[in-house]
Order: sequence, then structure tokens, then C-alpha cells
Amino acid sequence: MTGPAVTQGCLLVASPGLLDPNFARAVVMVITHDGEGSFGLVLNRPLGHTLVDVLPDVVAAAARIPVLQGGPVQTDMLQFVCRSESSGRVLLPGLAVGAALNELLEAHPAGDGVRAYLGYAGWGAGQLEHETAEGSWIVAPARVEHVFDVPADQLWATVLRELGGRYAWMAFGSGNPGDN
Repeated sequence: MTGPAVTQGCLLVASPGLLDPNFARAVVMVITHDGEGSFGLVLNRPLGHTLVDVLPDVVAAAARIPVLQGGPVQTDMLQFVCRSESSGRVLLPGLAVGAALNELLEAHPAGDGVRAYLGYAGWGAGQLEHETAEGSWIVAPARVEHVFDVPADQLWATVLRELGGRYAWMAFGSGNPGDN
């Protein structure tokens, strides 16, 4: 039995057995997924910084935008995700990615509803399908609330509990019933 397919805008939830420190208990939103590979942003790795720490000359309104570690690839690249359907490329109803900062600040003058991500997670052609088939990643539906409202340290367990059934127990402890 196979699980849901990886698609743009879905979540990848690291299985408890995924021990790579870049992705242990990570929740990744898939931004693009096609025959050439996949690109995503880790949603639950806050850096404890705001945009002014990364871009010192940023306007005051953007200074409060939180910055998260989007993944281990190109950690000098900055991506923005926002609560919008009018700025950038829409991933889900009410959620877009890729808008320029000045465009985002027009729609969000106080910087609310915007997250900045340094770096990204990337997979070559077929790699993500292989990793999900082997059980490294659990595919889950995404909601805007996962990005903006669920605290980062609770996101992994929250998404697993939302999936219910065989995934809900993974949210507690190691996820391996044999460890109890």
C-alpha cells in the first residue's frame, strides 16, 4: 500500500527513523515537485532572528519578520512565504511563496503574515519518491495554519496527530512501539 503522492504544497513529515540531523523531526513544505526534482522549505527550524538580523538595512516594518532555517542547501538564499493569494506564486488557498520583499510589505505593511527562510531542502529527480517509498518521509496535507499558527516546536507532533491512525502514535516518544 502506498501513501499519498508528493505534490506542490504538501507537507513532508520526517519519520521517527530519519536520523539526518538536517531533517530529524522536520516538517517540510514542498514548493515545487516535478520530473527534475523537488524543492521545499523546512517549516519548524526557527533561527531566533528577525529579518533585520539578516538584512540590516531593511525597512522598519520588515524588521519583525521571523527568519527560519529553510534547509541545508544554499543557506545564503532567502525565500519569503506569506498569507496571501495576491503576492508571489500560490501554493495553497491563502498561502504564497516567492514574492519580492517590497511587494510583500505593500500587502503586509507591519510584516505580519510573512516568514523568511534561509536555505532550502532539495532532492534530485526521483529521489523524494524513493525516500517516501522507503518510509523516510510521511506525506501530509498542508494548511496555512501549519506555517503561521502552530508553534515550530509543536509542528511535527501536531501534523502526525492530525493524520491520525498509525501516525498519531509516532507523535509520542521515539515513534517506535518497541522502545516502550
